[in-house]
Parts: sequence; structure tokens; C-alpha cells
Amino acid sequence: MFSRGWGRLVLLTLLLVPGLHAQVPGVWQQATPARQEAADDPLGRSTPHGTVLGFIRAAGSGDYEQAASYLDTKQRGELAQKLAQQLQVILDRETSIDLGKLSRQPDGGLAGTQSPNRYLLCVASTSSGKVEINLDRVQRGENPPIWLFSQATLRLVPEIYENLGENSEIERHLPGWLNVTFLLVPIWKWCAGFISIPLTLLLGSWIGRLLRPLLQTLAGRASWDTQVDHAQRLVVPLRLVLFGILFLINASFSYALMARSVWHRMGTLLIILGVTWLAMRVVGIVSGLTLARLKRMQSSERIALAGLLGRLGQIAAFAIGVLVVLYTVGVNLTAALTGLGIGGLAVAFAAQKTLENLFGGIMIISDRPVRIGDACKVGDVSGNVVDIGLRSTRIRTPDRTIMTIPNGQLATMNVENYTLRDKFWFHPTIALSRQTTVDQMQTVLSEIRELFDKHPNVESETARVRFISIGKESQDVEIYAYVFAPDYNAFLATQEELLLKVLGIVESAGTALALPTQVTHIVQQSDGTAPRPKEPKEEVAARASDHRAATT
Repeated sequence: MFSRGWGRLVLLTLLLVPGLHAQVPGVWQQATPARQEAADDPLGRSTPHGTVLGFIRAAGSGDYEQAASYLDTKQRGELAQKLAQQLQVILDRETSIDLGKLSRQPDGGLAGTQSPNRYLLCVASTSSGKVEINLDRVQRGENPPIWLFSQATLRLVPEIYENLGENSEIERHLPGWLNVTFLLVPIWKWCAGFISIPLTLLLGSWIGRLLRPLLQTLAGRASWDTQVDHAQRLVVPLRLVLFGILFLINASFSYALMARSVWHRMGTLLIILGVTWLAMRVVGIVSGLTLARLKRMQSSERIALAGLLGRLGQIAAFAIGVLVVLYTVGVNLTAALTGLGIGGLAVAFAAQKTLENLFGGIMIISDRPVRIGDACKVGDVSGNVVDIGLRSTRIRTPDRTIMTIPNGQLATMNVENYTLRDKFWFHPTIALSRQTTVDQMQTVLSEIRELFDKHPNVESETARVRFISIGKESQDVEIYAYVFAPDYNAFLATQEELLLKVLGIVESAGTALALPTQVTHIVQQSDGTAPRPKEPKEEVAARASDHRAATT
């Protein structure tokens, strides 16, 4: 692990050493080939992007004769080449251009503007003030129009170049030995590269430690001992952001415009990726701590909502990060979003069930027919809800198995929630014996009514006890009452108590519960013996004989 860590450190150091590629011509031209412009001009001057990129390539490789072809100047030969060399130094030293954002359209995206033939490339900071670097759209003869560095800009190039010193502002304040080059790179840049890497790693760890008290306050000290150290999960995204910042700083130290643009683009992408990753981690941590707090508070109606919002927050952070990355690399978001809209319709049809379950989950969480921990019955499935996700809801059955029901299906089913009952229905029917007298019946009715009136857990206003029917085997008494209880187990205890007291009332009244009866008639023969059972054939013949006798 030690050797691997040092190997990564050395590799990152070599990648981050400022200016290495700036001193070696053609390194980035070979490493990152540029996109070919769809243009009629052989030098790619049909668009502002092609003109600037072509000039940088030619000047970076030392071909100032070709670089002069990108200048709108009447000078020729060495004078034009010298002007191109001076413009290269100005662009490298005094400007900041994002090559990826330059227009790739033949009209420069200026159609309908006041200056459709002038493209503002950048603004150079000089000792005499700000100077605009412009491109002009020029048409020579019958050839298609091309973009060239404007004559107004080129007239200022010699003066700006003379005001530039040999060294940068930083190098002028450093000791002379730090400006000595080693492998074509100044020593001070080597030192900055080697020192910045470990400092960035340490800074990420320090920021993670500083965040621990804040997360501990959010989580609560009671649960902090059982929670994972969430601050440690933020260290890696923070380091990625810090490395992106380091890349941006390195871009300001590089001389070559191409190198500066590449470092700036890499730094921007690292920061976007780091911030996106960090946002997803923060949303996950906040969601986890919120769920833990809600579970301690036993706020079951908010647990599913907090979990859903946490997942949607992470998805939203990721989607925003992807869009920002696409915008940074130069993708036209208008066209991309239009394509996503068309593709989204196809995806919606293909993933109809998935979207149905997603919206079903949102409806379940918003309407809250069931909550996590509720005892319910869905269709023919009974049990306790253990989780409500984006796609499905899980119910633990009395057999201790997990039944998974898609949210789209659950949203259309009849759901019976037992936990949301405010009171329980007590509705037995007492079957008294047929021998119960009127006085005994009145005693039973009055004493059961008195029991319900005085019992603290029975809703006496709606309770009723009525003698409802006289059956063949019993005299039935209906009991109708609501019982207050916090849960089903408490209701069962109260129900048991009431039933025992009802049995005591029946016994004290001198009567009893009816028992099912069956009467069997036995006919004896004249000699006192029971008749012999008839055989099946004899029984059929006897029935036929009786039938003939009845008809005659």
C-alpha cells in the first residue's frame, strides 16, 4: 500500500508540474488532437474556432510562415512572421481564452448583431490598459469568407509586445536561482508541483475533521456512537475539488495558451465532478441522519417521505452535474435537451411500468394510505410495512416472509390499514339457551349494558345490547360497541376481559349458552326389539309400494 500510494503521488506530480508541456512544442498537439472543422478553407479559417486553433498549432510548432496566414496584414515575409511570433507571445502571456467555447459556426454566431463581421476573441491585460483582440470576417475575391486576426488588433501588437518583460510578474519577484530551468521547466514550478500535491491531500483531511462537529450536532450525541463517521465520506470529493482548484491555479502559471486552456478545462471538470459527488454525499448523509432522528422520534409518517426525498435529491444532483459538464465541454444544451425530450418519450413508452411504479410510490408517500410500520391488508396479503421505495413496497407477513408489491399495482388496490384505527369494533353475538326465561333475559341485558356504561375503554355513547331473535335452538343477544385501545394487542386484552365478564353475567342470571341439539327417534317393534335395518333393495321396493298405495 505504501509503494502504491507513492506511485500515485509521483504520477500526479508529473501530471501537475506546471508548464512542462508549454516548453515542449507539439506535446499537446499530439496528445489531444483537435476536432476537424467542417470548412471549405484548407487552413480551417471558416470559423473563429478554426482560425484561433490553427494559429496556435502553427505558432506552437514554430511554423510562423503558416501562422502569418491567419493574420489580416499586408506585410509579407519576415515582417509577417515576426508579427505572428509577437501575437503568439501576447496570447500566451496576457490573455485567457477558453478554446472549447469559441464559435464553430461560419457566421461566428453573430447573425443579426450590430457587428456581424467582427468577433471579440478576448481582452488582453497590458501595462497601458485593456486591449481587445478581435477577428474580422474577410472575403478575398470570389473565395468564401474567412476569419483573420483584425488589422486594428495587429497594429497594436508591436507596442504591446515591447511593454512585455522577459519574465512574468511572479518570476520577477523570485530569487534568480528559482528561475533556472531543469528539463525545460523553471525550478520554482517543480517546487510548486511537488509541494501542492501533499498539501492538497492534507487540506482535504483537515476539512473533513472540521466537519465532524457539525455532523455530530446534526446527528445528536446519543446516536453518534452508533453512526459511521460520515465526515470521512466527504474527504475524497473534497480532495477532488481541491485538485480542480490546483489545476486552475496551474493554468495561470502556464505560458502557452493551449496548455492554459487544457489545464483550465481539466480543473473546471474536476471541480464540477467533485462538487457533484460532494452534493450527492451530503444529501445521502443528511437523509440518513434525518431517518435516524425520525426513527428515534417514532415519526413513521415522515420516514418514507424523507427516504424518497433523499433519493430524488441525489438523482437531481447527479443530473445537474451531468448538464453542467456537457455545457462546459461545449455541448449545445438546447439541442441536447430537445433530443432528451424526444428520447424521453421513447424511454417513457419503454419504461412505462417503471415510471408507473415511480409515480405510484410518490402517490403512496404523499397520500399516505400506509406508512412504514403500519399493519395493513393489501388484497389478500396481510402484514407490517417495512419499506416504501421508489419502485415497490415491502410487507412482512405473519410467516416472517417479505412480500414485495409494485407501487403502481399498490396504488390501484384496496388497502386496509389496521394501524390507523381510532377504535376497535367489539361485535359478538351471545346465543342463550331456549330455556332462558324473560326475567333472566332482562337481567342479562341490563347487567351487560351497565358493564359497558361503566367500563373506561368502551365508548358508552354508541354501545348497544339488544335481544334480536328467537331461533330454533337459541335466543340471540347482539352486542355492539367500540373499544378504545392503542394497538391490536391492547384490544385483544380488553376483549378478553369483556367476554369473561359477559359469561359471568350469564351464569349469575341462572341461564346458560345454547348448545347445538340433535333429536334421534327410535321406533320399537311389538316384541320390544329394534327393527332390523332394511337392505338397500328392500328399502327401494318398500318406497315403491308406498307410492303405489298412495296413488290408488
